[in-house]
Amino acid sequence: MNGFMNKLEAALDKYMTPVAEVLNNNIVISGIKDGMMSTLPATMIASVALILSSFPYLDQFCPPLSAAFKMFFGPINGATLGIIALYALLGTAYYYSEGRNVDKFYGITTAVICFLLVTPFEKAAEVTVGEETIATVITGVIDTGVLGAGGIFPALIVAILSISVFAWLEHKNLTIKLPDTVPPNVMKPFLAMIPMGATVLLFMAIRLLFQMTPYGTLSECISTLITRPFLNLSNNIWVFMFLMFIAQVLWFFGLHGTNLIMTPIWQPAALVAMAMNLEAYNSGAALPFLMTAAFRVYTNHCKLSEIVALCVLGKSQRARAMKKTILIPAIFNIHEPFVFGLPAVMNPTIFIPWILSEPLQAGLAYLLMKFTGAIPIYDVPWTTPPFLKQLIATNFNPWAVVITFATFAFGFLLWMPFIKMLDNQYLKEEAENQQ
Repeated sequence: MNGFMNKLEAALDKYMTPVAEVLNNNIVISGIKDGMMSTLPATMIASVALILSSFPYLDQFCPPLSAAFKMFFGPINGATLGIIALYALLGTAYYYSEGRNVDKFYGITTAVICFLLVTPFEKAAEVTVGEETIATVITGVIDTGVLGAGGIFPALIVAILSISVFAWLEHKNLTIKLPDTVPPNVMKPFLAMIPMGATVLLFMAIRLLFQMTPYGTLSECISTLITRPFLNLSNNIWVFMFLMFIAQVLWFFGLHGTNLIMTPIWQPAALVAMAMNLEAYNSGAALPFLMTAAFRVYTNHCKLSEIVALCVLGKSQRARAMKKTILIPAIFNIHEPFVFGLPAVMNPTIFIPWILSEPLQAGLAYLLMKFTGAIPIYDVPWTTPPFLKQLIATNFNPWAVVITFATFAFGFLLWMPFIKMLDNQYLKEEAENQQ
């Protein structure tokens, strides 16, 4: 077993670690990841407002209060989730400008101008005149649909491309030169003028080019060729389970698999899917996706299975001592005392359940979710205790409790023999030390 583990560790060091480092250090991926994470406050505010404006059964028990909640909290959705693409654009532009070492304000300004340039200021509509319905186009308006969840991918791509061009021109010193005696607050606008102007002209040309294509706009092209395929991948449970498996392997060797695999690869598309689900839920439409960022409420508590198993089944002094430090944090989704205190890292006895348990628990949660319809809609703070977290995420669907308990019990049963094996090793070591 040790020989196999050594070979596996060597293979990971040779092949996986460099890839993980590239993903973690790439400024484009980091800019998108951090930019999407910056939208979480707006998403959380929208989620809470949506819960309160559609509070379960309130319309049956107290219709006046339900109507008051809808009137008060309803408009918040339009100001948060309704323009979530704009927040993604601002966040990504900020962090990517930082990564490219250009002034963040002018980087953001360039990204916003370029995004608006490729956004049509018109909306198709139907006008009823008498008994006749006439199709028309309203000009001078921005369709809020391109600023909502469906516009996130175009916003991310425009932010990255526009700031890349802006930074390249600025780093080539294609700027207006001023004497060193000019104050910085006067110099900065002149330094940004030529790079920003050239970038704007480039995106104006892009706008005109796409008007001559069947897509009509850059946003529609990105939605067709990029957004939908990415969303289909993030909505695939097999993709999710495979990424979780890779993340768990990295965790086993002490690397933060969640940050290296799940966050940069799966999370951006999953956040878009969650935003689109929230929009659909708010409008009363069917949810378009099963797998979104909110699905992780069913997997965040998975490590609680092995922690409880150790606390219940452990008879060794080491296991009893660990109960005091691992159980309470685990209830609030803090697993580091167990991961590094046991330690689970580089522990060959628990290698098999460590890499297989959580992907399998995710698969079980998906099947039960699909069967019961308890689809998580909202993102809930990661430190929320289990059962409460799943109830809030599904707008208090009672099946969420069943799914949570079933995945926990499945993980507990899977871990039982390995925890007993590990505890027997501890008992043997303690007996030998006493002799």
